[in-house]
Amino acid sequence: MQDRETSRYLLFDNQLQLCGRRSGGHQEDELVRPAQTLQALAFCGIHVISREIFSLLTEEGVFPIIPAYLRLAGQEEKIQAFRADEYDWRDLGTPEAVRLAARDLAEGILPYPK
Repeated sequence: MQDRETSRYLLFDNQLQLCGRRSGGHQEDELVRPAQTLQALAFCGIHVISREIFSLLTEEGVFPIIPAYLRLAGQEEKIQAFRADEYDWRDLGTPEAVRLAARDLAEGILPYPK
């Protein structure tokens, strides 16, 4: 998770436990667990999970993982953030994005100074 601008945030308590989400616009927060204070963080798309989660998933077929994480957090399962603010993350979902990242790496542009 990173502290950066996005149209969708996940909300965490002070122990970085998932408590809800916030979508763009003027929508209200969707909370699944109470918290004194909330940190809104952007998801980087990287997951580190325990194999135990597979026995907890009730979703079938292809499904988005964030609603499953929210459901589990609401059931008091430990869904915790890792802060990656000091790391450079890029979406490498297109050949052009991979080409640009390879070029920047070869030219010494990565990692970007923070």
